[in-house]
Amino acid sequence: MGRTKRPHERFNDPVHLIRQVPEYSVIKLDPAAPLPAVPAHSDFWTIAQTMDELSLVCPTHQAPSVGILEREDHWIAFRVAGTMEFSLTGIVARISQVLADAGIGIFVVSTFDTDYILTAGQTVGQAIDSWQQSGINIIQPIAHTARLDIVPLEYELEDIANNNRDNKLWLDDFPSEGDLRISRLMQLTGPHAIGTTNLFQLRLRSTGEACGGCGFKGEFHDGDFTAIEIGYGLTDSTQGKGLGTELLRGLIAIAQNRGIAILVAEADNANAASHRILEKNGFELFKSDDEVKWWKLSLRD
Repeated sequence: MGRTKRPHERFNDPVHLIRQVPEYSVIKLDPAAPLPAVPAHSDFWTIAQTMDELSLVCPTHQAPSVGILEREDHWIAFRVAGTMEFSLTGIVARISQVLADAGIGIFVVSTFDTDYILTAGQTVGQAIDSWQQSGINIIQPIAHTARLDIVPLEYELEDIANNNRDNKLWLDDFPSEGDLRISRLMQLTGPHAIGTTNLFQLRLRSTGEACGGCGFKGEFHDGDFTAIEIGYGLTDSTQGKGLGTELLRGLIAIAQNRGIAILVAEADNANAASHRILEKNGFELFKSDDEVKWWKLSLRD
């Protein structure tokens, strides 16, 4: 058994690093103490035991409170996108050499599928700049769900608008017509018309591949009623797998963090799947006509 080659089939293929959202801690534990319990859900959590030591790398908010001999906080982790074959060589060497040349230290952890590169928080900006200058692509989500990363649309806005697929980590059916239309509209009107910080690209966490989009479309007004309208969409190949419910949950969390009070969304009358997704996330139907239904969600409570 070996790692699958996709997407790094050759050493010269583009390398994509995905920044993990939480901060991490690197911890030396008491080897005589019991092993800490593995969390049911964690972005990345790994423990190593030898005859001499017990080491843990985990999100800082999931670090154990007892048995710690030494710890270093404020580490940032980057995951090599996709799954790499065991026989594939040179990827980690290429990633680490760039930072070695810049005088930046790293901590590397390998899993069955891929590799994680950690660097100290105070050097992360320099590390990203060095990687990008060397041709390594850095994907920086602002949030994530269990299976999706949510990335600012500005990361690939021009490429999406022009459907430039060269060296892109995209599903075969991305971008959709909706992704193309929104990106091209933003190119025509300027990114500040809607704001690239309000629109996002969706990526599969398992492979890093782009699979759709979502975001805040702007203010919605209906008489005295005011809210923020949202929109979302997935490629055909990823529909019917529960990702719609998941992405909407992630978008709601971003809205809550931004202090947004009320969200609204529209869906065609015939789009029963979207109706179910909205209902599962607590939206209530409040308006309809012959073509669309309107749903709202209060975030005040």
